[in-house]
Amino acid sequence: MKNHINEKGVTIVEVLVTSLIFSIIAITVSAIFIQIINIERRSSAVQKIQDNALLVLEEISRDMRVSRISNQDSGNCSLATITLNHHLKGTIAYRTSGGIIQRSVNGESYVDVSSSNVNFTRMNFCILGSLINDNQSPRVTVIASIQNRSGGEIMQINLQTTTTSRSVTDEF
Repeated sequence: MKNHINEKGVTIVEVLVTSLIFSIIAITVSAIFIQIINIERRSSAVQKIQDNALLVLEEISRDMRVSRISNQDSGNCSLATITLNHHLKGTIAYRTSGGIIQRSVNGESYVDVSSSNVNFTRMNFCILGSLINDNQSPRVTVIASIQNRSGGEIMQINLQTTTTSRSVTDEF
């Protein structure tokens, strides 16, 4: 008879237990990897929204700072357009059309300011201090809601900024 005590090898039970442990580890690592990719995609979508929105808001704010804003008070934030009297460019108007922010200079046709990659679902202007003889500097608060137009998951961010208009011609 053969002596089976000194034989080396692996039993079927050991192979099954090892396979089960390896499978659990592989599934866990795969799930973590997929979650990391989803987080990166969401982060990238929010970053694109934020970059586009900040660019648009900075452009509008830059025009507002050096323009006259007259007789447009709207403390209830219901204005969807704003008209500015810029000391160099003339009359500038901003509006939202189809989720795109547009600008018109001196009554010419509107030109897109925002990217077509984002959708401005809301762009409202709260204007205070623009009435004649109220002795206040006009303040404009811009309230915006922006979404991405593409991607597996639609992300939305809400932004708000306030800019005070000052008359550059009066200051110099």
